[in-house]
Amino acid sequence: MDSSRSKMRLLSLGALFLSTSSALPNGLYSRQVDDAPKYTALGCFVDTGSRVLPSKVISTHDMTAEKCAANCRGYDYFGTQWSSECYCGSNKPTDAAPASECNMPCSGNPDETCGAGMRLNVYEFDRACDDLDTEEPPVVISGFEYKGCYTDNVPQRVLGGITVAQHDMTLEKCAATCTAGGYAFFGVEYGTECFCGTSLDAASTKVSEGECSMTCMGNHSQQCGGPNRLNIYEKPNPVGAGSNLESVGDFHYASCWTDKVDDRSLKAVDWRTDDMTVEKCADRCSEFSYFGLEYSRECYCGNELIGQVAPEKDCAMLCVGAPGQWCGGPDRMNLYTKAASTSVTTSAEVTTPIETETDTPTITPEPETTTAPTEPETTTSDIPVSTTELPSSTESSTTTTQGPELTTITDCPPTPTYNGNPAYCYASGGLPAACRQLASTTLNSRSVGSSMSACKSALTRYGMPTNPAATACFPTTALPVVPSSALARSVADSVYACLHAPTASVICQSDSACATNTYTVGQVPSPTPSTGVDLLKGDGGFEDGTLGDWVLGPSTHLVSTTISNARPKSGSRGLLMRYLNVNGGGNSLTYNLPVVPGQQYRFSLSFQHTNPSAATSLYLYVYPDILQTSFTEAQLNGAPANAWGTREITFTAKASWVQLVLNVGGNVAATNDVYIDDITFVRLT
Repeated sequence: MDSSRSKMRLLSLGALFLSTSSALPNGLYSRQVDDAPKYTALGCFVDTGSRVLPSKVISTHDMTAEKCAANCRGYDYFGTQWSSECYCGSNKPTDAAPASECNMPCSGNPDETCGAGMRLNVYEFDRACDDLDTEEPPVVISGFEYKGCYTDNVPQRVLGGITVAQHDMTLEKCAATCTAGGYAFFGVEYGTECFCGTSLDAASTKVSEGECSMTCMGNHSQQCGGPNRLNIYEKPNPVGAGSNLESVGDFHYASCWTDKVDDRSLKAVDWRTDDMTVEKCADRCSEFSYFGLEYSRECYCGNELIGQVAPEKDCAMLCVGAPGQWCGGPDRMNLYTKAASTSVTTSAEVTTPIETETDTPTITPEPETTTAPTEPETTTSDIPVSTTELPSSTESSTTTTQGPELTTITDCPPTPTYNGNPAYCYASGGLPAACRQLASTTLNSRSVGSSMSACKSALTRYGMPTNPAATACFPTTALPVVPSSALARSVADSVYACLHAPTASVICQSDSACATNTYTVGQVPSPTPSTGVDLLKGDGGFEDGTLGDWVLGPSTHLVSTTISNARPKSGSRGLLMRYLNVNGGGNSLTYNLPVVPGQQYRFSLSFQHTNPSAATSLYLYVYPDILQTSFTEAQLNGAPANAWGTREITFTAKASWVQLVLNVGGNVAATNDVYIDDITFVRLT
């Protein structure tokens, strides 16, 4: 098989390229076409970072328009770029460019042009050509009708029910899974993924069958979607969607409600069972003011509620023990509350009573349609409100002149402790190596100028802001071309001493004085834990479907990055970084956060990968300490495939801030999917 015709999944995160290897990860294959269809040249067009032709991208050493046409069969348009790249899509590009800007010869035919940097030679397929109408008929699945190829969204899936991923996925397996859960729709995606739902969200649109070109991992004669594309099947006569009970015991239904894995909206009880129903959760939470059902099998209770109202369609998972009942969704719960008015804290920290009325009509949401379900009456903050008037905060039924009983506590640190000043600083003796060089006895008159420039640059590296006081330590006039040894030594010593002076705000300041505070008896605050706490605050689990405070590097054409629910280590989501095997290279995620200089920390994560033959690496870095995973440990071709492993770096902080970096890269050999989850950054001392 011609390796240049292979296809691979394309993610919707900027400019991504795909492998030229003969097989997709884990043996996923795309259908091959040996004869290119007819097409018409439209001219030169401007491309963008999000790609105007975003699908089925390949890069080969022998690219031509004909080869690209064969790759993009089933789409409406295709384009060649940067001599060796091919892009497909169903929407016509609109930003035309002068023909002279598409000036790079095709790698497979120097007499033909293949675009240029962010410029595409665009072609339109001839729709009158009979060979485009020879799509294979869909596989018949008993009890279901094939609806077509549809778009999907990440992280809010257009089929909102249960999701599974199996390396031997087939249409029959997905159909059986969704039928057992009581769902009327099923969809298959990316060769291994199965999604269920009671209806298809209106956000999904039908697209060309060519965009669902991946075969099922368990049966290569079947199609299983594509990148963010679903082959959708529906039961012709579904029994009906789920419903929320109007009332159960002393509880009444309120709405779909937000939740977080690392900060539960209801914290008193966390109960999970594989035969969950609304009635069972209500019984378990009978002594509490609220209960909520989530992710088909989870039940939460509490007297205090945080979070906010969510769209009803977000709660689209059926209860495992009662397929006719709604049981929330990922990070969403169907919320029930007792009739008494009690307080609710929203994500904006606004406290207001929640309304519950005994004559509330039955709410039967249709979570995947454009018609909004009936919801409780809400205020402008989207919180159900009680009509019971609250007393004014200035009123009091009694008056007293006796003040509260107070207590005074003096706390003396055992050793000098960083007091937070300045915010960006280095521990004494922990200045960057370029700055420490200024104190070196080997510094000579010829190198002092370059050493000062390197030091000044290092002080603002890795996201550290420019410090005017530190900048003032450096001379504003250039040294003589050949300064005297005495002058060079004097200038270097002066700069080094200035950087250590308190006014320069480069060296971290510490306190050892005792602190005395007075508190009301019974209200002495508990000390905030300083060790054993994950400082990433949930950003290492990606459960909210975003990268959080992680910053993605620009090289998405070498390594694509997305949030995936295919292989989480824990929770429902993790990170997928796919090395795309294009000319070697890599991409990184960075995270900056404050630390206490002199204390010990551990940066760790869990990972697994899919292709042991790929020359791929996973590095961790810590700056400004300049620590990194060793070369041998970083190589993934030495790690077992499809099994969770760990990476970690333990270090003592030399500054008041740290930049964490994880990097996936490789050399040209094969593509590799690297799944990352449970990233933690913990203070140890």
